[in-house]
Amino acid sequence: MSQETVIEIVMPIINALCADEYNALLKTMNQNQKAINEAADALHKILFRERKQSDQIVKYGKSAKGRQRYIDMESGKTHSDSDQSIVRYTKKTYAQWHSYIKHMLYGLSLREIAFEVGISVTTAFNWRHKILSAMRDYQEQHKLSGEIQMDETYFLLNMKGPWKKKQMPRKAKKRGTRAVERGISNEHVCVLVGLDETDRILSKIVGQGNPLGKRMHEALAGRVEPDSLLISDSKSAYQEISTKLKCALIQIPSGQHHEGMYNLGSINQYHSELKNWFSRFKGVSTKHLEGYLVWFRFNKLLQYQKEYESRTNELMNYTISNKVSIQNRDISNRPFPIDIFKPYQHLS
Repeated sequence: MSQETVIEIVMPIINALCADEYNALLKTMNQNQKAINEAADALHKILFRERKQSDQIVKYGKSAKGRQRYIDMESGKTHSDSDQSIVRYTKKTYAQWHSYIKHMLYGLSLREIAFEVGISVTTAFNWRHKILSAMRDYQEQHKLSGEIQMDETYFLLNMKGPWKKKQMPRKAKKRGTRAVERGISNEHVCVLVGLDETDRILSKIVGQGNPLGKRMHEALAGRVEPDSLLISDSKSAYQEISTKLKCALIQIPSGQHHEGMYNLGSINQYHSELKNWFSRFKGVSTKHLEGYLVWFRFNKLLQYQKEYESRTNELMNYTISNKVSIQNRDISNRPFPIDIFKPYQHLS
């Protein structure tokens, strides 16, 4: 049962109470709030509510550790309440996860969040990346349609993190140091962004340097409705892409800001907000870049679609219930999405 449904059922009863009855109920609710939020099974109740899609899923005993197990009567498959969840191995409470996600949305640093939630900075880092992994397919099934503005933006390769010296393709350098070569080179990670007239968003890493049309098409395949209108810059690759996607194409000539009534104002604004948002972090490793792109996209979708007060619960309920299997070692061992040696081959 959704939160909205519960509220619709309960509010008429509450509204019928007399003032003394209402105040007594409120006092009891406040007394119970902490106990409910910190209950050992608080997260698992939410998981069951968010994941249960059929009356065929019923309780099926408990595991050796006392965790509730369930069985799908139709398929015969059994599972625990936290299988494939980012909270599977956690010993922290619902209140701590809720607090973490609230402060993450507020934009607090890892150190500030760790202090507020009562966890270590290392745990705060791992939780961030688990949440980012769970965000990845949020509304991904929605295809871009109608008028779609499309353009690329670039991020300088960042190899932040622990390294053994012999593994580094170049010497370590300070944050803010310029690229080895001028202009767009293989030291730049290319991100393709698409934004349609209903505020649906696509953002994908499509290579390094000037992207290949093949990589751009792979990122867009299955994500764009046929007969849409693509609006892009003058890059020739978009002509082939629009043909393959069965879409019309309007290209803005180089050096101009519009072509008739069409322009790239919305996508340029998105790029500007994206870069400003990234500046709050003290460098983002390229191996984690995709996750941060997803985070920004998720934030924008929440702003477009949800009232401010409901955003924390939306992020909380979606990320802990989304089926994702990730452990701490998976975060540190994540591979780079591009060839980090390619930009420096001529230096060896």
